[in-house]
Amino acid sequence: MGPSFVIEKLEFQRGDVWQVRYIKGLVAFLVGHSGAGKSTALEALLYPLGLTTATIMPEVSACRQIRLTFRVASTRWQVTRSGSNPRARVSVKNLDDDTEPERSLPVKNAKAGEVTAGAFILGLLGLPQAARGATRLELDDYYNTVLALRQHTIAFAFLGGAKDDVRILVLEVILGLWDADLAGLEKNAAETASSFNKAKADLAAFKKLRDKGGLADPDRVRSDYEQKQREHAAAANAWQKADAALKSAVGEHGRLIALHKAADADRRKTAKQATVAHEKLQGATAEHARAEGALGELLTPPSEDCTNCGQPLPEREPGRCRQCGQVCRDAADQRERKIAAAGARVERLRMKLRSLEAALTAAIAAAEKAEDTAAAALQARDTYDQHDLQPARAAAQQAEKTAHGLSRDVARLKQWLESSDYINTQQQVIDAAKASMEKAEAARDAALAAHEVRRKEVVARWTELFLVRLQQINPDVETAYIDSTDFTIRVKERDNPDKTFAESSVAGSPRVITNVAMLLSLRDLGRTDPAVRVPPLMIIDSPLADLGAVDQTTGLRLIDTLIDIADDSSPDGYACQVIAAINDPLPHPYPGVREIPVATDNRFFDHAPRSA
Repeated sequence: MGPSFVIEKLEFQRGDVWQVRYIKGLVAFLVGHSGAGKSTALEALLYPLGLTTATIMPEVSACRQIRLTFRVASTRWQVTRSGSNPRARVSVKNLDDDTEPERSLPVKNAKAGEVTAGAFILGLLGLPQAARGATRLELDDYYNTVLALRQHTIAFAFLGGAKDDVRILVLEVILGLWDADLAGLEKNAAETASSFNKAKADLAAFKKLRDKGGLADPDRVRSDYEQKQREHAAAANAWQKADAALKSAVGEHGRLIALHKAADADRRKTAKQATVAHEKLQGATAEHARAEGALGELLTPPSEDCTNCGQPLPEREPGRCRQCGQVCRDAADQRERKIAAAGARVERLRMKLRSLEAALTAAIAAAEKAEDTAAAALQARDTYDQHDLQPARAAAQQAEKTAHGLSRDVARLKQWLESSDYINTQQQVIDAAKASMEKAEAARDAALAAHEVRRKEVVARWTELFLVRLQQINPDVETAYIDSTDFTIRVKERDNPDKTFAESSVAGSPRVITNVAMLLSLRDLGRTDPAVRVPPLMIIDSPLADLGAVDQTTGLRLIDTLIDIADDSSPDGYACQVIAAINDPLPHPYPGVREIPVATDNRFFDHAPRSA
């Protein structure tokens, strides 16, 4: 079994306050109704390790930082990651060695030679970043297959629903069946087979061309080679000319774009100037109208009646106002002066009005001209793009394609020309490639033969332990079988035909039990076989899914089984830790088992105590 992995506490910073949730023990159940936030807590539990598939729920992203304290074997570690940024770096600290520097590791996309946070954790657990073909294992692949069962997969998907190639490779690594040397032999066998097939394909292509009359003899090959060289030189020259024409067209198109931008800017400027001139003219017209009104009032003869009561005014002594009777010797002169001033103002405003009318006329004309200029520049740009630039680009692309095609033909003919007897020479290449392939396949097959013996032995022991765990949870199970090739299963219950996981009649209890029993038996196997590297940690979201309503007894047996496995210690002296989520409290207290209530009024994140 792999080294123990025991989670001690999860801390998270909300605002400036650090809060903490202690696990305290090897068995912990998060208890609460559906929607209370249990799944969110479990997803966040290992998020600081650098997982990339963990769900970033609002409660998690609201945390400035999330910190996990855990123990691998006898060493305590602490990892810290930002809650709001899924791509933030992970800070890793060895709590038992003050001399060891704190590391800052990327979650993914590491630079050349830089270790990711997930790869570092895999190193602590003694798990390799194994690869086969395009499949390369990361921490998430182990987590989703053998470390955790999530709520949305536990009753519907086999071991988390990983793709077959990922699931098989993960289980091979965990079972100690993946070997770097064997992987190298398999890769070498595949590469030599590819070389052999390519050599045969090249010879077949040559013979096909020869049979069509295209390659009658070496002289014909030489003639075709020289002709292709001339065609390629001409095509390359045409490509250079087309490319030069394209660059010239791009430059001219850029000039037309610049002209249009300048003309469009001038259009906006003159339009704005015309608007301003129009507004000024409107203001001057209104001011002139008001001045004419004032002059008209002054030119109206004074009223002979009282402005208050409307009766005829009495005669007064010369020099006195007829209305108020006060002395007013200069009234006539004042009135004339006002009339003269008002008339002068009207004339001045009339001249200003004429000037503004002329300015508006000029501004409108300039705006119309700028509009025409901008439209003409736009038309010129688009016309050039359609009739000159695009044809030039298409011609350059076609010339480049033709030149590259002829280049390949020249290279192929040159290769054939280098041998006066291509068929004999190529046959020697094929024979050598075949010998290399057969040697590589023989080495691979020999290694596989020894490997298959070990594989069948390991899977046979796993099958026995799998059946024991199944019967411990569901006594009606009669037989169980794990396929040694792809690790798929068949389970038979009493008085029922045997079924694969996918063939179970309905999602729910049979599939939950199968998934849980697979992981439990895998850890049982790890305690008896040192080569099995399964970490002694299980995180299960809702193992009682669809069990309580169907069979309460089975549900209780499953709980007892989960608690039971935590009593078995790993080779380094620590027991398997089990962290699970359930809806209802346990039926009775279990020694050493911790229940963490999660409810609407006791949220895992919102109501956690402050960290010391």
